[in-house]
Amino acid sequence: MELRPGALTLDDLQAIHAGGVQLAIDAAARTAIRASADVVQRAARGDTAVYGVNTGFGKLASTRISEGDLSTLQLNLIRSHSVGVGAPLQPAVVRLMLALKAASLARGASGVREDVVDT
Repeated sequence: MELRPGALTLDDLQAIHAGGVQLAIDAAARTAIRASADVVQRAARGDTAVYGVNTGFGKLASTRISEGDLSTLQLNLIRSHSVGVGAPLQPAVVRLMLALKAASLARGASGVREDVVDT
């Protein structure tokens, strides 16, 4: 099944939830994903401070992060948002949530790389 951002139907979602569906991102969406990721990459390499891309967050928003520490910044961001409370979700629910996240990221407005959406 092809994930087309903004075009998932209830039938699509039910099929994903049921499982046994191989997902792929719509080829047309990849152009927007790449363009958005390129903007973030240029910002990260540039001299201008860009909040959360090459600066800290919150009170550290004015603190510039060195190019060598940008990967650590991103890893720490993921770690700070990773939590688990209560019983694990059912695999069908996790599958559906991840497909919805991929479809959302595939809109090309988040700045993530294609690898993130594909994963």
